[in-house]
Amino acid sequence: MNMTLQNAINRGYNLLACTVLALAGLAFGTIVFEEADVLDKVDDIGFLVIGAVAVIWYLLGHNRFKRSVVPIVLSGLAIIVQVVGLVLEKDNAASFGDNIGGMWLFVPLFVVLIVQFYSNQRHLVASTEVAPTPGPSAISAESHH
Repeated sequence: MNMTLQNAINRGYNLLACTVLALAGLAFGTIVFEEADVLDKVDDIGFLVIGAVAVIWYLLGHNRFKRSVVPIVLSGLAIIVQVVGLVLEKDNAASFGDNIGGMWLFVPLFVVLIVQFYSNQRHLVASTEVAPTPGPSAISAESHH
């Protein structure tokens, strides 16, 4: 596959999103083994699943080179899982604080992904606009004979 400007931009965007989601899945998801209550494990399992889905999606086929809303959707799902964790763990001060901390990661990620998704499109459109071809020069090929 030839690497075009569009492929490089898409790959960087997808790599950023999937890396953050995968690392967050590992960081927040490994707490599942420390939680005693099943309801406390719901958000932790959700983060592991989102991180795994992000990595698998990135590695399958040519997804890493495609302009896609999948990273935005996965980031939005992470926010939803975080809100569910806030609701389920409202009585546990330590877990509640962890969920608030997670919002400081997922909400800015969501905003950055949306802004980058649309600004990347503008950059790609600008880079594909072709400059007008110049007219014949004052020195033509015929005058060199």
